[in-house]
Amino acid sequence: MKSLSDELESILPTLQALKRIAAEKRAEGTAKERAPLHDFRNLNSCNLEAHDLVYPSSAKFECKPLPYCGRCAEGFSYTIDASGNRTAELCNYCERPRRRMKRLNDLNLPADSYGMNLDRYEWDSAEQRHRIDRLLSWMKYRDNRETQQSPSVYMWGRPGNGKTSLLYALAKEAVWNDFRVEYTSHTRLIEQIKRSFNGKNKNPLETWLNRKSLLLLDEFGGVGGAANQTPWFKSVTADMIQKIYEHWQRGQLSVVMTTNLTPHELFNSLDRNMALISRLQAIFGDPLQMIGADRRVSNASLAAWGVR
Repeated sequence: MKSLSDELESILPTLQALKRIAAEKRAEGTAKERAPLHDFRNLNSCNLEAHDLVYPSSAKFECKPLPYCGRCAEGFSYTIDASGNRTAELCNYCERPRRRMKRLNDLNLPADSYGMNLDRYEWDSAEQRHRIDRLLSWMKYRDNRETQQSPSVYMWGRPGNGKTSLLYALAKEAVWNDFRVEYTSHTRLIEQIKRSFNGKNKNPLETWLNRKSLLLLDEFGGVGGAANQTPWFKSVTADMIQKIYEHWQRGQLSVVMTTNLTPHELFNSLDRNMALISRLQAIFGDPLQMIGADRRVSNASLAAWGVR
């Protein structure tokens, strides 16, 4: 028959093991409590790269994953009122910026948009800055725009003078203001329409502007204005302009469009269709000419390619 001391001695290793486990659990809990809390409320459309939150070598503009802040329950904070009803809200510390970054990724901006934002943009003229500032103010105060028609801008000028760079910067700024943005080019849209001929994909013109509040349409008329102006291309372009006009007229859409075509060349490319020009005039008012030099290369470099 075992004595009490023998029994205690036999269970002593088990007790010691339990103490070690309990100590480890307490240490884990303390470590979790001491984990730093994140605060991403300072992020904006101009400082993502500075905070190393964008992949610099990606094939497109792509934001990195954002961790949870440590204050919320997987992106949501909950409150309970006096009646016991629970309300969930997006966490401003992490979930709101995370969703904005996801929408930026969904835009599929080209890789050369890395580092391009409104803080770094070199304005072409005072008139350009004035008209873009009107658009930015409209974005900021959109809740009070009941009777205000959305401002839109049509920019034309030689290649390389900053038209596309401005669209990149506006796309980022608009997403950070919770606008629903459509960024594309005339050529890309035409190619998407062609792919719909197989019957498997919908014609993008049917849905491309649904629920969008800002359209950024680059290289109207093709890259350098050199698109193959077939009768089919002109017909589809006319449909495109009509769709844009319908959404803009309802007060649902603001538009920024760029082209290398002069207004006269554009008029001729549309077969001098006054109905289409009238719609463009209604949306944009006067075209804005960009007069700056090519920012991509120097005049000396262009001369080496035979450009005078």
